[in-house]
This record gives sequence, structure tokens and C-alpha cells, in this order.
Amino acid sequence: MGELNGKGLWLPFSADLDGALEMAAAVGATHLIYRVGLRGMFFVEAARRVEGRSRQAGLVPLAWVPLSLDDPFAEAALVAKARRVGYEGVVLDLTDAAAGKTVAAATLGRKVTEAGVEPERLFYAAPPDIWRHPEIPYREMNGFCRGGFMPWCSLSARRTPRTVVDKWAYGEHARWEQEWGDMPPLYPILAIGTDEEDARSPGVPEFLEWVQALASHNPPFLSIYGIHLLDRELWPILASLGPSVAPPPQPSQTPVIPAQEEPAPATAQFHVVTVNDTLWSICKRYNISKAQFWEWNGHLWDERGLPRDEVYLEEGWRVRVG
Repeated sequence: MGELNGKGLWLPFSADLDGALEMAAAVGATHLIYRVGLRGMFFVEAARRVEGRSRQAGLVPLAWVPLSLDDPFAEAALVAKARRVGYEGVVLDLTDAAAGKTVAAATLGRKVTEAGVEPERLFYAAPPDIWRHPEIPYREMNGFCRGGFMPWCSLSARRTPRTVVDKWAYGEHARWEQEWGDMPPLYPILAIGTDEEDARSPGVPEFLEWVQALASHNPPFLSIYGIHLLDRELWPILASLGPSVAPPPQPSQTPVIPAQEEPAPATAQFHVVTVNDTLWSICKRYNISKAQFWEWNGHLWDERGLPRDEVYLEEGWRVRVG
């Protein structure tokens, strides 16, 4: 895959895809990083749709897999499925639950390698202050995620941008490169809000200070998490970030292994949920069974970690009905 170049946007929920594509065009983004699964569950329908529309928009799709390492076999299978669908690379996000699980991390590396996923297409995201997190399996991840290390440079860290970016992200990367000698390339994440309690849109002066701190290191690639929190007045700052943005690379010439599941037909029909809709009324209106509805749309609940409760529908969701 080679080194990353450009800007990426993180997309937690496929329902927000239209807004992400609009922002990508406005800020000159080159990559879209979509959460394709959770706890070993692959969001098949949504993953295909996001991958396809990303490419149509001229973006390189990267898969995002949060890791708990409770079941490295299932998480390795999820990584392989994302590659089969066509995602150019996979970002493995080390959550708090992954702490202390060095054996599971090594197992994950072995299984994804056995599945034929190239190490250069694997990246991992983790806290930037490595020395403060000895329980996180950085070294194990370095062993098979040769694409890059993505440190979370979070506005909610209650530290100055220079501390988080200069001292932690870049300083720690250089320190442990000397110590371990095997750190992959560094691609910082500008995280607007990783803690929902602190989630807020920054003002122009604050946001500009963070962007300038990152720009001073001239990263070949950086990504933005929490795009739903960014007011439109901040978009021009991102658009001007860095020198000229390299054009997105063409899809890999390496043949993509066909997905095992059948793709959605080109004539698929969708319905936008209104406040008065219920699962029962939608099924009746479009003459589909509840089982078929869940097969097509269950990812909307799964992505949010919600039980598939037929009473709960969110206004604005785009559900497949045919």
C-alpha cells in the first residue's frame, strides 16, 4: 500500500455518510475511515455501501476495527472480511479493554498474517503518551501493524497542543523508536472529542492552535475524529492544512478476494425514517418480513451497541426496504 498521504475523516456510523462525504470534498480529504464492525461482528451491508460510495467520491476507504482483544480470532476474521470487501487498509483501535492482553495481541497478529493480510496495510491507533500506558500492547502491535501508528491527539486531554503533539505523539514515537527500533510511521489523529462528556465544538483560536501544532511537524497524513462536532466555520482551516495534498492512490492492483456474501442489488430501495414510523409500519408498507428488515438494517443498531429493539427507530435513519 505504501505510505499514506493526505487527510482522513473518521466515520463511526454509516447513517452519517452523506455529511462525511460533503465535508471530505470541502476540506480536501483523501481517505474515509469507517468502523466496519464491533466485538467481532461485521456490518456487511453498511461496510459495502461505505466502501462503494467512498470510491465513487474519489476517496480511499480504510476500515476501522475497535479492539477489545477478548476474542482475537473473531477480530482477525473481521479484519480479513474488511479486506475482502475492498478496504485498502485496516486501522486497529486499541480500546481500554485491550489493556494487559499481550498474548491476545500476538495471537491477533498471527491470525491476520495467516489470513493473508499484508502488514503494510495494517495500522493501529492508541494513546500518544506511551510511557504512561505500559499495559497497552504497543510492541505486539508494532510487530504486525507495519502501515503506521496513529496516536490520538485529543482536545479533551486537558493539556496544551504542544504537550500532546510535540512531547507525547512525536517525542514518544522518537524515544521508543530508539528503545525498540521497530516503530512504524507516525500518522497523528486530531481527535475533537473522544470522551462524550467533553464532546464540544472548539472555537476558532483553540482549533487553530491544535492544527498549527500538527502542521509544524508536516505529517504526510493526518486524520480527524469527531467530525460531527466541527462547525462549518472550521472547515477552511482543515482545507488549508499542509502543502498540496497528494491525490488519492488508485485502488490496489493486488486482486481483492471476493466477499463470501452476496452484494446488494443495484435496485435496492431505501426509506428515510420519520418520527411517526415504527418497524411494524415500515414492514407493512413495503411488504417485507421483520427477519428481512433485520438482515438488511441490523447494522444500524449494532453500530451503536444497541439491542435490536423493534420499538427503537431513530428519525433520519436510511433503512433498506427492498
